[in-house]
Amino acid sequence: MGAAVEVVVPPEFEQVRGQLADLAAAALEAEGLSAPVVVSLIDEHTIASLNGRYRGVDGPTDVLSFRYADDASAWPGEQDPSPGGEVAVCPAVVHRYALEEKEDPGRQLGWTVVHGILHLAGYDHETDRGEMRRREQELLRELEPLLGALVPKAGG
Repeated sequence: MGAAVEVVVPPEFEQVRGQLADLAAAALEAEGLSAPVVVSLIDEHTIASLNGRYRGVDGPTDVLSFRYADDASAWPGEQDPSPGGEVAVCPAVVHRYALEEKEDPGRQLGWTVVHGILHLAGYDHETDRGEMRRREQELLRELEPLLGALVPKAGG
């Protein structure tokens, strides 16, 4: 049985809700994760607030991931290999990154969701030796048909 994925989007992204859910579920399955995950598309103000609160970084970012097992309520010494969690994505920042990198905004959105899922799986590009980036590229190749289906509203 696959992971339960809930996708929360503002009205202007309703047309890609299903594609985002399919992409997140496929990434979770590829990582062998089955716990529930929520993917939310949020505005710049909200993600900037979360970024400051949880990472101590001022300003907006494209994606933040919160693993449920990282919660202080988890049993000490017990690590659930599939804890589930939440992925918060800011479409406006994703869209800017797509323009800067001359990428398709839909593909950039998909890459960002996969990136967030890999953080839930325990990867951390800030501390690893390139493992996350390599896995990310593998997943993006595997999930290419799902990435191509994402066509978000221009401008995020």
